[in-house]
Order: sequence, then structure tokens, then C-alpha cells
Amino acid sequence: MKLSFCLILTVAIGCSSNDPSTNNLSKPIESNDSNTSSPNSAPNVTDGKFVIDVRTQAEWDSGHVERAIHIPHGEIADRIDEVTSDKNAEIVVYCAAGGRAGRAKVALEQLGFTNVENAGGYDDIKQRYE
Repeated sequence: MKLSFCLILTVAIGCSSNDPSTNNLSKPIESNDSNTSSPNSAPNVTDGKFVIDVRTQAEWDSGHVERAIHIPHGEIADRIDEVTSDKNAEIVVYCAAGGRAGRAKVALEQLGFTNVENAGGYDDIKQRYE
């Protein structure tokens, strides 16, 4: 019984962190870690640009730019603060062909973001960032 409790406590302590310096969502990080669609995963930013895939979950699951973070275009206005609150941050958005990325760009600009690029479709951007 004591062994089980100690094991559970060890795992719980080892998996948690209260250190605020580990939350890097509002600033670029330099890492080669892969990103997932989890809103708690900081995007991999090696050149100062946040790359955001605005396609559907199914499209994301079928393949995406490794360093991208996934926020569907209809959710971009509500969720951009998970990536950055810096209105001057370089943000690159892409979708399948560029249409949804264009709508995401407009939504971000309406929120005051000043440096947003519509990179077009997945085929256009995948070689650029991989």
C-alpha cells in the first residue's frame, strides 16, 4: 500500500511544474521539439515566426508542417493568445489552398496583429519550413 502511494506521488510530482518560466507561449522558443495540436504546446519558432495551420483536425492529422501549431481558422480569433499576445509578432498562416488562411489573416488583423502572412496552401509551405 505504501509503495503504491509513493509511486503515485512520485509520478504526480514528476509530471507537474509550477515554474512560470516554463510557460513560453507568448514568446518564440528555440527548440527542435515537434508540436501537437494541444493548446498548451508552445510552437517551435526558430526564426521568430509563428506558423499556424488553420485547416481542420482531419487535415492536420493527415500531415502538417512539423513546427506549426494547429488552430482551425474559425477559432483563430479566440485562440491566438495561446500562441502570442504580441501584436507585432511575425505570424504565418496556411491552409489547403490559401482561402481559409486569408480569412484567418483578416481576423488576426482585425484584432490588431500587424505582421500576418498568408502563406497559401500546405503544398506551398511544407518545403519552406521543413
